[in-house]
Amino acid sequence: MTWNSPEEIVSFLKRSEIKNMNMLYFMENNPVHSIEQTGNSVVLRGESDHPWVYISSPNEQELTTVIKTLTKNDRFFAVIEDWMLPALTAGNALVWQLSTMKLVLPQHITFPQKPESHITPLSVSDAQYLYEHSMYQGVTSSDYIRNRIQNGLSAGIHDSGKLVAWALTHDDSAMGFLHVLPAYRRMGYAYELTVYLINQLRKQGRIPFVQIEETNVKSMRLAEKLGFRKDRRVHWFEVQHNEKI
Repeated sequence: MTWNSPEEIVSFLKRSEIKNMNMLYFMENNPVHSIEQTGNSVVLRGESDHPWVYISSPNEQELTTVIKTLTKNDRFFAVIEDWMLPALTAGNALVWQLSTMKLVLPQHITFPQKPESHITPLSVSDAQYLYEHSMYQGVTSSDYIRNRIQNGLSAGIHDSGKLVAWALTHDDSAMGFLHVLPAYRRMGYAYELTVYLINQLRKQGRIPFVQIEETNVKSMRLAEKLGFRKDRRVHWFEVQHNEKI
């Protein structure tokens, strides 16, 4: 184990900022239990809706070394790349899995700063409403949504006092939870909300990115229309360890 300081590890991760942006932004947004470096691999343990484990590793040899440091308490894994998945799930029961394509917006693509007076931040009282309209109730909760409204960026559009479209940022600053009620689609609301969050993230000095299930054709089309570029496929999952761990 290489006992670098957290500051040194962060500097190391920033050398490959696009690859490690989820881990870097998660550290800024949430409590961190531990961060350790082995060679060119980093393991981060932190807390949001679950006690997540993030892993950045360059190759299978180093990943094998990292896996030997995991314990039976390391059950929830975030932003795991395709090539890592077999090694981390081998011999363990997969409780659930969410797989997405990570897309990143190049810095040279900009959008005019318009006075979006009809876009307002969400309220914590909206959390249950968002949860009830979510397609991901199996892997999220109203408590998580409430936390993200309180501690992240959010945007909503109302019609006669009714919330009809919304988006917010996840615990790693990825833009998500984009939803427009059926009666209000094809009005440009999804585009407007996304551009609003892009500009807000850039004011914070962060790189805008999204993580979308590849079967979600409409969201993929919107992201690519806005200029987002595919980076890599990533996975969130929970495992039930075998008795050897």
